[in-house]
Amino acid sequence: MLIHKKTRPILSSLSLPSPIKKYFSPDKWDIDLSSNTNPHLGHFAEYPDVQHTQLKEIYLDRILSINPPASFKKDNSSGLSPDNLLFTVGSMEGLDLLLRTFAEPNTDVICIGHPTFPAYEHWALIHTLKVKKIPLLGEDLNTLSIEDIVKINPKMVFLCNPNNPTGTKLDPKLIETLCESLDGFVVVDEAYIEFSDISSSIFNLNKYSNLIVLRTFSKAWGLAGVRCGVIISDKSVIHALRHVQLPFGFSSFSQAKVRERLFDTEETFLSWKRIEKNRDELIATLLTLKEVIKIFKSHTNFIMLVLKDFRKVMGLLKKHKILVLDCSSSIPNSIRVSLGNEKQNMKFLEVMREASGSLKEDPRPMLI
Repeated sequence: MLIHKKTRPILSSLSLPSPIKKYFSPDKWDIDLSSNTNPHLGHFAEYPDVQHTQLKEIYLDRILSINPPASFKKDNSSGLSPDNLLFTVGSMEGLDLLLRTFAEPNTDVICIGHPTFPAYEHWALIHTLKVKKIPLLGEDLNTLSIEDIVKINPKMVFLCNPNNPTGTKLDPKLIETLCESLDGFVVVDEAYIEFSDISSSIFNLNKYSNLIVLRTFSKAWGLAGVRCGVIISDKSVIHALRHVQLPFGFSSFSQAKVRERLFDTEETFLSWKRIEKNRDELIATLLTLKEVIKIFKSHTNFIMLVLKDFRKVMGLLKKHKILVLDCSSSIPNSIRVSLGNEKQNMKFLEVMREASGSLKEDPRPMLI
């Protein structure tokens, strides 16, 4: 397969790293005496599988069954195959890989929505790329100016859907219009999509060769300690990324834990429903409290609150040793609160009630 035309020029002179190239060779070997490993100490003495073909097939089967659009058929009309997937060491490695593979340092521009996950800007700046922030617009922060992005002509646009830290979801037509309007890549980070009713952008990959989807096992799948992310895109994009990815990052142990979770999904799927129920109940109660000015409509496993007295609430939370994320640099007086278990959620509510003192006279505060 030829190297992707949008890869950095330096990559055109490179081949796949030799350990990876060996495993993707058309030749098949019964005995491998090329790796210099110890043959007497069991399974973990061998290097991890780098093809993950069966694991990719299982993962595709699971995610294609979650909130498919009406046009999608069970016979996998998306056209996706294991060649469209790359497992990474968490989605952070996915971000880094995309920038190292396609963005030329000191030259290319990256666009990000604002406010959004700060890692996009962080890694772009590490790679000495120019970063342009495009404000999220609308009462529920579900859109942004496509015209402004087209004028910039970025190498990549990073969109988090649902968005972190606001928890809000983007208008699906926005992503499609961006893919049609840009020569560069549209990267959609779906780290929290399992907690929402959103239909994934993976169902549009057959229409847009410049669309890239990031997923993770750290959030909804409950495997943050295993460190596994996924990049899903055009086969030529995945092939280019293999030239840059460090070999064997996805360990044999991690592969085993991911496989275990994918084969036994009942508890996982039930936990998503449980989190959604707890989220909606928590929001309903918080909306009655005087200290809560605004809550963004969440499609994730967290909620973003705008507080009346930010210092007082943060002080009480610290006193009770409850850690939340301070988001006031993005939206004044705001915090992001993850959904915990029922006991943890109740403790958080107790502190918020203490901070509020009494209920609002008008029980209809703003829910965005």
